Amino acid sequence: MNKKFIFGILGSVLLITVIGVYIAVGGISQPIEESRAGKSSSTADSTEAEPVDGQPSDKARSDEKASGKNPFDSVKPPLKEVHIQQYIHAMSHQKVEANEKWSFFKITDERIDFLLTQLDANNYDNESLYRNILTSWKEGDFSNAASQHNAVWRLQNGTIGKATGNMTAKEEAAFLQEQKKESR
Repeated sequence: MNKKFIFGILGSVLLITVIGVYIAVGGISQPIEESRAGKSSSTADSTEAEPVDGQPSDKARSDEKASGKNPFDSVKPPLKEVHIQQYIHAMSHQKVEANEKWSFFKITDERIDFLLTQLDANNYDNESLYRNILTSWKEGDFSNAASQHNAVWRLQNGTIGKATGNMTAKEEAAFLQEQKKESR
């Protein structure tokens, strides 16, 4: 066979491989569970307002609230159901005892409000479960955190890290001190 022909084939194979890897790596930024989990039917265009004199204007604040800027990470609204599950699951780790905890987000009113806003704006298969959990947390009621964690954990097909109970206030404070970074 001709050397040009062989190098042409090898070059083509290499190019196709590089393109395939690029496409595959681009898809890694979203968790694998997304292919199995829920849906979000609505789409939103998110725009960010420019701050004036280093301070956001009232319009910027209201635009930010309307666009639903994500206080967790870089995932842009509207959120897929898998993200709602991941955020609730990761926040619940602040309140529950479990042998394994692989994710963590601190529970804040801003995050609870953001997720409730997402529930209002989008359709999710398990919306009532998420709303019940977030509403009780908004009211400061974490007495069912372990069972709430496990309900979401089961939706995620959890096999390791089932919550065995709620942490005491002292255990929660120690847990929060140990956390170095937040992740879902």
